[in-house]
Amino acid sequence: MVTYRKHRKYIIKYILVFFMAFTTFLSAYRTAGAETIIQDDAGIISGSEEKELNSLCDKIFKEYNTSVYIWTDSNISGSGNFGYMMEQFVATKPDKNVIILLVGMHPGDRIYEVQGYGTAQEMLNDKRCSKILDYMYDDMAGGNYYSAIQTFCNQSYKYMGKPPMLDSIIFSPIFQLLICLIAGIIPVVITAYNSGGRTTTGSHTYLDRNNSRIIGSFDRYTHTTVKRTHKPQNNSSHGGGGGGGGSSSHSSGGGRSF
Repeated sequence: MVTYRKHRKYIIKYILVFFMAFTTFLSAYRTAGAETIIQDDAGIISGSEEKELNSLCDKIFKEYNTSVYIWTDSNISGSGNFGYMMEQFVATKPDKNVIILLVGMHPGDRIYEVQGYGTAQEMLNDKRCSKILDYMYDDMAGGNYYSAIQTFCNQSYKYMGKPPMLDSIIFSPIFQLLICLIAGIIPVVITAYNSGGRTTTGSHTYLDRNNSRIIGSFDRYTHTTVKRTHKPQNNSSHGGGGGGGGSSSHSSGGGRSF
């Protein structure tokens, strides 16, 4: 009887251990495809700042299933193959839905860039990536790197929850306010116009139609102008060129030097 109870106790213990291990594995499996990676090789972010940025990036992942990778490196320069290095960095990570910020801190040739891959490529299109870079510029140029990266995180979160079509000017609060003002002014103008006195005199008031007529007319020829136009040439040759694309499709802000 004692032996049975002892075995039963061990069985329950093993079941609990197995259940906890399975739960941990399931949780890890669900998040294995996406994560937040902050690789500060340039040392421009403090430990406490990195923790705060991690929290902002995790918020993007939890709500939009999109990873955020932030990589800073003092050896990366704007004159090097910057875009290729970004793609190689993303290629080593498991997730395909990625927003990436790469900051090259090479002395005299500093650069930063934002790109979107997968779902982020649609939500953070080229125009939005460019806007994020512009929002960051003053802080980057002023050495306020934490504030600049914080702006990157906040703007990325904002854009991921708002379809690009809503960026149109017709959805702008200022534009909508202007339309409301115009809609209110037009009735006032029409009312004011109709409330004025009307003119009751005209040409017929002083013209005797019975005793008025045209008594003569003449035409005078002055000159003729002839303008010749050359026939356009049919030139079938075209100039142009193109650059080689990267190995994977993505959106890009174009990069900014600072």
